[in-house]
Amino acid sequence: MSDRLAGLRHGVGGRPVSRSRIWVDPRFLVGLMLVVASILGVWWLVTTSSRTTPVYAASETLAPGTRLDRSSLQVIDARLGSVESGYLGAGAAPPAGIVVTRTIAAGELVPLDALGEASAVGVTTLVVEPAGRLGADVVPGTVVDLWAAAPEGDGYGVPEVLVSAATVVRVGEDEGLLSGRGSVALELAVPRSTVATVLSATAAAHLLSVVPTEPGER
Repeated sequence: MSDRLAGLRHGVGGRPVSRSRIWVDPRFLVGLMLVVASILGVWWLVTTSSRTTPVYAASETLAPGTRLDRSSLQVIDARLGSVESGYLGAGAAPPAGIVVTRTIAAGELVPLDALGEASAVGVTTLVVEPAGRLGADVVPGTVVDLWAAAPEGDGYGVPEVLVSAATVVRVGEDEGLLSGRGSVALELAVPRSTVATVLSATAAAHLLSVVPTEPGER
């Protein structure tokens, strides 16, 4: 019996069996490293996904050509992750002289690719007075076509499109926009190249109408 125990202690060929062999086994070390890496990965994922960043959002609909300032913005804490660099951070005041290059809806985060220099934006705003009542879907941010019909005899001729895809900036809710003649004025963002055409039609008392090209915000 004692010989058998001695054989078990010393192993085959009389070499002693190491009780600590499992602790230096490379496979064990690799497995341990994988477990640690997995735990760290989960921790990093949870930490980054729950981290919020203060960014600017539009407090009202911003039409192309609108100058960006704090009065039209609000600060929102948002989880943006890897796309954080694509939005206007609220760590500082908005850059001076920057305008909106495309419509930003109220409540929408301000993307950097929707901002630019005023000189690079080929739009300006005009106030027009469409005939008749406006539809409920004509609100700030709605994209509309501006139509005009020239006076002809006792009526008007065939309407033609003056401006395609103009953006409604304001509806005649302010006293400064109300015409006082039973119609509601609209402030539209239009391409600069169409300004002369619109002003000529207005001066010639053309009948103006707007037709939404996409649903407005409610």
